[in-house]
Amino acid sequence: METTTIEVLHDCLIRKIVSYLTFKEAAKMSILSKTWLQAWLTHPNLEFTVDYRHDMKMVDKVMERYRDRKIPIDKFELSSDSSSLEDIEKWLGIALQNGVKDCRFHGLACPLPIFIILAAKSLKELVLTRCNLRSVCLSSGVANLYLEKLSLSSIFLTEGMLQTLLTNCPLIVSFVIDSCYGLDKIELRNLQKIRSVSITKSSRKRVKIQAPTLEHFSYYQLSVEKLDIVECKNLKSLELSYVTLSGGFLEHLISGFQFLEYLVIVCLGKGSERFNILSRSLRVLKIEDCEGVGEIDTPNLESVEYIGDQIPRLKITKTSSQLKHSQIVLHCQNNLNVVWFYELRRFLSNLTSWSQVSLHFSKCHEINRKELKQHDRVALPQVNVLDVDIKSSGNCPTFIDALLWSCHPKRLNLSSTVKMIICFIDRLTYSKNSSHSNSHESKPMRSQLKEVKAYKFDWKNQPVELKSGELAIRSLTESEKVYFLLDW
Repeated sequence: METTTIEVLHDCLIRKIVSYLTFKEAAKMSILSKTWLQAWLTHPNLEFTVDYRHDMKMVDKVMERYRDRKIPIDKFELSSDSSSLEDIEKWLGIALQNGVKDCRFHGLACPLPIFIILAAKSLKELVLTRCNLRSVCLSSGVANLYLEKLSLSSIFLTEGMLQTLLTNCPLIVSFVIDSCYGLDKIELRNLQKIRSVSITKSSRKRVKIQAPTLEHFSYYQLSVEKLDIVECKNLKSLELSYVTLSGGFLEHLISGFQFLEYLVIVCLGKGSERFNILSRSLRVLKIEDCEGVGEIDTPNLESVEYIGDQIPRLKITKTSSQLKHSQIVLHCQNNLNVVWFYELRRFLSNLTSWSQVSLHFSKCHEINRKELKQHDRVALPQVNVLDVDIKSSGNCPTFIDALLWSCHPKRLNLSSTVKMIICFIDRLTYSKNSSHSNSHESKPMRSQLKEVKAYKFDWKNQPVELKSGELAIRSLTESEKVYFLLDW
């Protein structure tokens, strides 16, 4: 009788595999054999969602087994809005006694015994979401010198409660505060080893951070009176979202970070002033829906990305020789005309070559090709990959001409209707043939297109070349994605 692969796995390997599974996933595997069952019964990560009395009895039974057999617990996660304080303290006590390192509590309506948790020397990470801390006395002198990560989400906090929590966790490395209410200001100080801070929609007036060790800061806020992080000299990563900045604040901020390598700016408020990004250390820059960016002077930049619904008016003054990735994603508006394509070409000419340009159109328009020719003096940018998504159906050869006038892609990925795909195939074929012709009549924008090949993917996900005419029409379904390889 043959032995299946599942039966010859070593016990240690099975336990290792199970340790990477969730508690529920491991439970499903327990039917395979006694070894798999035993691995589940000693699973180090416990995750419980308690909704009914039956759930409480099940959790109680599991926790008592872990207590009686002294089974180590690495992670204890509890989601409940109906558990009693007595049950929570009992289960928590067992987890702490068995050396839990990661505690996560979600939706606990009864007061959470926070200082019982903080008293545990084994604890490395604490995550609290929608928990009740209001009726808990935060005056204990307990200090956890082992906790590394603290995350608070959707919790009522006063400034005193927050400061007491942080005072009791002076050596945390990572701190997350998300959508917590009751705070007028957030001050982080005397955190001796803090490396990462993320603040999301948790204070509308003042944020002040004094942390020389801070390396990563993420801030998402709809309104703020003052953001003070100038004393964080070692910052390497900065993410700002939905913040209204004025008075040259961002320029001053960036200039003070000599080691800043990663910068993300998302949806700055309408009241924000126009600003420049000047940094010799910056390596990665991501900008989304920000019209206020003026000049980008970053000689050591390795990656730049822009996402928005309007062509940015920013200028990249210096092109880094180290630039490996450059991408722009535009969700194009309906008012497409000669000016729009001219602005696109002018912006793309900031760089001699782009890694990827993604354009999303709701529909295409007829474009006056004669007017486009008046702007040929703008350098023609090269693009490695041009992604085009067109929702509507139509036959707009002048639109395709204008698109390829704005840049010369090596590969064009097209997602659209069959009719539009056929239009692209036919127009590109015509452009290639026209560029080879000696006649100057009706040439599509002096395309100089040497070769074009169109491909789709079959059911085996293998590329299949498409030809124009009836063959292509028969081979395409109602909505397709195809790609073209272009040689200029």
